[in-house]
Amino acid sequence: MTTRDPKACGNRDGLKLCVCDVTRCEAMCCYDGVYLEPQEEAFLRELVERVPALRAHLPEDFIVDGWWQGEPLGRKTATRPHDYRNPDFPAHFARTRCVFADAQGFCELEKLALSRGQHPWTFKPSTCWLFPLHEDQGVPEPPPVDAADDPYREPGYPGYATFVSCGRHDPQGQAWRVALAREIGYLAQCGSLPRLNAPGHTVGDLLDSGE
Repeated sequence: MTTRDPKACGNRDGLKLCVCDVTRCEAMCCYDGVYLEPQEEAFLRELVERVPALRAHLPEDFIVDGWWQGEPLGRKTATRPHDYRNPDFPAHFARTRCVFADAQGFCELEKLALSRGQHPWTFKPSTCWLFPLHEDQGVPEPPPVDAADDPYREPGYPGYATFVSCGRHDPQGQAWRVALAREIGYLAQCGSLPRLNAPGHTVGDLLDSGE
């Protein structure tokens, strides 16, 4: 999937968002899995190999080639069919979900970190925990107010970021910097992205540092 420059997607000053609530949206943002940087794929493969409990939830091919409109787009986490019950589930989204999500939509990578007393995003690819933000040299960029400016909008595909509960403008929501304060704060600590497999953030480093 190609994207437009988030900075060219309209004025975001009045953008209001709702805080992520997986129990309400059923993790619809995970419907197509997540695209990975090479070092993130290497990290996840090593992590899964070293954590049998995590491996037990996954198919053999849990990272696959991703395609968009007949063109290869990169490597991504695999998906499995999922029956969404959310009446607001976008019609143009496939009814699938990332293989790292459990039956309720909670991320197994987050659950692993929490079980070890670590930050919930310790083992997650950056695109996952940043969403619905973009990042430009450490500066957070939110989705646009208007769905017509969605950076993922393509012919035959109305958009992505502005169609999910946490990325869609909601007049009853909070200012985006408030709603996404955790993501913004975590980004400020990262230095550079992607974080996984960076010095101090290898599988060995993180498994050794947990409880």
